[in-house]
Amino acid sequence: MNIYVLLKRTFDTEEKITLSNGKINEDGAEFIINPYDEYAVEEAIQVRDAQGGEVTVISVGTEEAEKQLRTALAMGADKAVLINIEDDIENGDQFTTAKIIGEYLKDKNADLIIAGNVAIDGGSGQVGPRVAEILGIPYITTITKLDIENGNVSVIRDVEGDSKRSKHLFHCW
Repeated sequence: MNIYVLLKRTFDTEEKITLSNGKINEDGAEFIINPYDEYAVEEAIQVRDAQGGEVTVISVGTEEAEKQLRTALAMGADKAVLINIEDDIENGDQFTTAKIIGEYLKDKNADLIIAGNVAIDGGSGQVGPRVAEILGIPYITTITKLDIENGNVSVIRDVEGDSKRSKHLFHCW
């Protein structure tokens, strides 16, 4: 099973953030894997261990994101891909990020793509669904439990504070 995880580099949630000229001052700030993306990496590793295959983490950014990709590899991911972009695009919008990732994934034969629910720095939750839309594949947001059996996927998702089960919505190839 080819499993891809979308990973974003974000400020450490414990960091004190300062502003300079209306922008966040990154000097001396500590960066981490977006916590929701870290959950996605953990879930992907569990799926891989149960189903076989490999986990590839993908990040769009500059070489500064290498540390977070190495962390994902240390967690158990098999491969890491940094789609290196120019500094001026790094803080681009979610649509641009999704287009870059979608272009990379279009010929990768992904069986499962997992993204964190939201990024803690922006909170929009747009990249995962936009990548799915670009690739023309189905997606489900706010999944709290994922089961794959005999190629059929069953999920439980959070629906405004309640849970909803969706059985056999997709078939993994």
